[in-house]
Amino acid sequence: MNAIFISVYIITILIRPQDWWSPMRNWQLVTFASLLTAVFGFPALIARAPSVWKRIPQLKAAVVFLVGVILSYLSKFWLGGVWFAFQEMGKVIFFFMMILILINRMSDYKILLWTVVLCIAWMGIHSSMQLHLGSGFGNQPPLYRLRKEIGEGDSIVRVYVRQSIAFGTFEDPNDLCTALIVAIPLFYVLFKTSSNPLQQIFALAGGGISAYGAFATNSRGGIVAIFGMLAAYIIARTKGFKRYLTIVIAVSSVTVLAPSRFSGGMMGKDRAVLWGNGIAMFKSNPLFGVGYKNFADNSEEHLVCHNTYIHTLAELGLAGYLPMFMIFYLTVVQLRRAINAIKPIATKDYVLLSGVYSAVIGYLTSLYFVSRQYEHFLYLVMSLSITVVVIMCDRYGLYSVVFGNIKKDVRRGLYFGLGSVVVLYFTVLMANALG
Repeated sequence: MNAIFISVYIITILIRPQDWWSPMRNWQLVTFASLLTAVFGFPALIARAPSVWKRIPQLKAAVVFLVGVILSYLSKFWLGGVWFAFQEMGKVIFFFMMILILINRMSDYKILLWTVVLCIAWMGIHSSMQLHLGSGFGNQPPLYRLRKEIGEGDSIVRVYVRQSIAFGTFEDPNDLCTALIVAIPLFYVLFKTSSNPLQQIFALAGGGISAYGAFATNSRGGIVAIFGMLAAYIIARTKGFKRYLTIVIAVSSVTVLAPSRFSGGMMGKDRAVLWGNGIAMFKSNPLFGVGYKNFADNSEEHLVCHNTYIHTLAELGLAGYLPMFMIFYLTVVQLRRAINAIKPIATKDYVLLSGVYSAVIGYLTSLYFVSRQYEHFLYLVMSLSITVVVIMCDRYGLYSVVFGNIKKDVRRGLYFGLGSVVVLYFTVLMANALG
């Protein structure tokens, strides 16, 4: 039953009927769904929370991240900001924790997975409608973004690009495109692991709809997500020094080379400059940052960073960046261990984990070009990844193999987190130096 309530919660976040369906317009559905899930799941939350807290280190990292968000204002003695930050980010972290605590069976996990891909398939249809009909559900039109101007004076011709968008977080075509691309490996997983022909047909159709919907967004950010999935394929097949060298080269290449390719979609504002603004904010307060959601107030022309990692460093400092990085690091490491351990013993579960791994890496790569550190969808992707690993560990008795020495993993995560700050710092300097 808990999976049903969480699925309703997910629907209100992803397709947001309260924004486009007349009978529910302006209803507080997200708040209602979260309260409903918390009330009906309360007994299970109380019963399972202590054991899950001990087993899953990402829960602790999420709480530390919330503390980092609060400290970004508390360090400035702004109590009003502390309450605002706790209210806004607290509900996202609670959503993340509810999935980790309440979903502990594969049947419940499959309900959530199908809910997510169905919602994203709906987005794909919506995106395609905007491309061919001029509007999607709720008569929402696409975004027309200025690409370039030709000529001078009265003879200027403005060239616009049409980009499909959805609702809420997905009003940004980059976010919509990324979600659609992330769904493709998940549809593949459902196709390969399902024995029901109708489900297989739907999975194939859903993958095609998602791919075409992503095309309709005309988002170059989606290319980055695909790049991430390909990098994941290479990284998964290398070990030791070669693996870490591949990661450093990939991050450096994206930081130094990509901004010039993406600047045209930002109304002429070079992303590298905004990333430089973010590094400057981090240098001004490396421990606690400039404050939760304060980047735009401190950047040139009041724009956001368009980079989750640098944005978090700038606003929350190391107090917020390191726990967020820890969630990402531990999740990726645990997924890789689970994939390696399960490959010889369970083909379908190996396919499931591999598909989730590709989706996660693709999404984490795309975060290099969008600022989404405070959004539900990020924590939905991470919680689905962590949950499936825990379920597999319980099924095959692999907990000690996959989670290993948690203290050692956390220590390594901190080292890599600090190292990533150094890599970000110098590659952003290079990107700005190259102009």
